[in-house]
Amino acid sequence: MKNEWIVIEIKVKGELVDFVTTALDDFGCSGTVVDAVSLDTFVVPDNDLNPAAIYTLQTYFPAVSDPEHLISSLMSAFKQIPVLKDQDIDMQLGGPVRMEDWSENWKQNFSAFHIGDKLVIHPSWEDYIPVGSEAVIEIDPGMAFGTGTHATTKLCLEMVAELLSRTNPPQTMLDVGTGSGILALGAAALGCPQIVANDIDPVACSVALENINKNNYTKKIEVSELSLEELTSEFDLIVANILAEENIRLKLAFMDHLRPGGWLVLSGILTEKEALVREAFAALPIKMIPSRYQDEWVCLAGQRVI
Repeated sequence: MKNEWIVIEIKVKGELVDFVTTALDDFGCSGTVVDAVSLDTFVVPDNDLNPAAIYTLQTYFPAVSDPEHLISSLMSAFKQIPVLKDQDIDMQLGGPVRMEDWSENWKQNFSAFHIGDKLVIHPSWEDYIPVGSEAVIEIDPGMAFGTGTHATTKLCLEMVAELLSRTNPPQTMLDVGTGSGILALGAAALGCPQIVANDIDPVACSVALENINKNNYTKKIEVSELSLEELTSEFDLIVANILAEENIRLKLAFMDHLRPGGWLVLSGILTEKEALVREAFAALPIKMIPSRYQDEWVCLAGQRVI
């Protein structure tokens, strides 16, 4: 049974969740999910629990021969904790769960794909032989965001590819919130000669640097952990695939680093927040072009007025 877990569901007030999870840890609980919700990199989660609300905790234990005895032991242990002993706590046994290697299974949904007719992105565990003049990137996101498969990443890559195919393409680019380095790598593969891949998360910078080394673009791409406000250079192209609210917060910093005539590409924006972002940038000297959409996401782009 070493590859199986059992699930015990516990209903408890928000104000007691921390006390309950601490007690569960003492009994060998492998993990707890509090009212599971769907999360997305670009949607800010609400981490605050309502003290008076009732929450369902899904708790995972290594499978045992007598789960009912485990529940009885947990209830007895709760009665020994002053803050819990008089509480009405509902505890039910769920079904067994097979342990799956999620770090491997998610790879099934990530295979080589094209951006336009020149750029191909493929995972590190899959070989790809380029056809003709295709530019190929090998990517491994590790603990950072960015395989190229998310709608926002694809939208940004498509916009970057279009700008770099023009008669006078950008010569310098700033990738804000680089994550795995996917956007910087895409720009490098498509011919941009000088790129700064910026992220304040040191783990992301480490992953980005590994991918940059793997693809032999260290001469084109510099990785920086500095905040945007601390950077000193100006760029022909700035790409920010981050939260809509962060795009708004950083709008003046973007302008400080965007050369006249340069392009600003923004994503990580839900379609429902497009108007909010456009309104925030309306007073800035940027001529916006029509938005691009995929699924529930939007990519905004505009050129700084000379």
